[in-house]
Amino acid sequence: MPMLRRFVVSLVLASLIWLPSGAFAKDPQRVPKRLSSVGDSITEAINAEEFNPFVIITPNHWASWANGFRGFWEWLLGRTNVRSHNQRISSEFGSRNRKNFMEALSGADSFDLGPQMTASVSRSADYVTVFMGHNDVCQDSFSNIPTDAEFEANVRAGFDALRAGLPNGATVYTLGIVDIYKLWQLGPQLSGLLGVSCEVVWATTLIGAFPCGTMLNPLNSEADRQYTRSRNVAFNQILEDLVMEFETTDPHHHWRFSDVAFQADFVPSEVSPFDCFHPSAEGQKRLARDSWQAGPFGN
Repeated sequence: MPMLRRFVVSLVLASLIWLPSGAFAKDPQRVPKRLSSVGDSITEAINAEEFNPFVIITPNHWASWANGFRGFWEWLLGRTNVRSHNQRISSEFGSRNRKNFMEALSGADSFDLGPQMTASVSRSADYVTVFMGHNDVCQDSFSNIPTDAEFEANVRAGFDALRAGLPNGATVYTLGIVDIYKLWQLGPQLSGLLGVSCEVVWATTLIGAFPCGTMLNPLNSEADRQYTRSRNVAFNQILEDLVMEFETTDPHHHWRFSDVAFQADFVPSEVSPFDCFHPSAEGQKRLARDSWQAGPFGN
């Protein structure tokens, strides 16, 4: 019997040695009570439903796809119920011990991932959403778009910070960048404040008064726009590849990627009627629904 026992133990140890990379048991997934969202102006829900002419970049945090909320004042003022990830977590997992942190900041790009993800770590987040890269693609000139190597290095550094600091069992959910070319295609159907055509608004990219000249500048050729879109696609591939890498090498955390935001065919009502650029409250609602259903806690 002792010899048989030693043989069985040796066989088990040998099988463990030859397990393929990533073939390990993950730590149990934590309930997503502490949400921390990393991102840019889309996650901040800039100009989604209300606009302050004295504050051109107006955060509408209640309408954020990730962090949105709906309390008495939101109900009283008739604001849109976007059914954000924050709301869905409370509905499905309970409101006890819930925390909702927004690290996202308008204008942020991949170079800001490190500080934002460090903040997520400081929150001891159970669930981190990542929706970043739009401002890397949207530049005043093509030469300002980061290289693949720069973008990958920025994302990797941020992911490394999450892997090193998040509680075991935490989940990191990354969304691919919206297909900005589709926004440009909607141009003839869109109008902004006072009924001004969005194509007229976008023309101010010529003087640097509006973002995303790399896509929306009226002097761009189709080849120019396809080049910008190719950077959009390349960055999404980098995001997906890194998520897969971390998922297969990190036994302590759960990593998920989805391209639902890139694949979405937004309609005019889902674009901000104030700035012709960001998702409206209806667009945020769609992002919340689609990303939740495709995500780690969707039904």
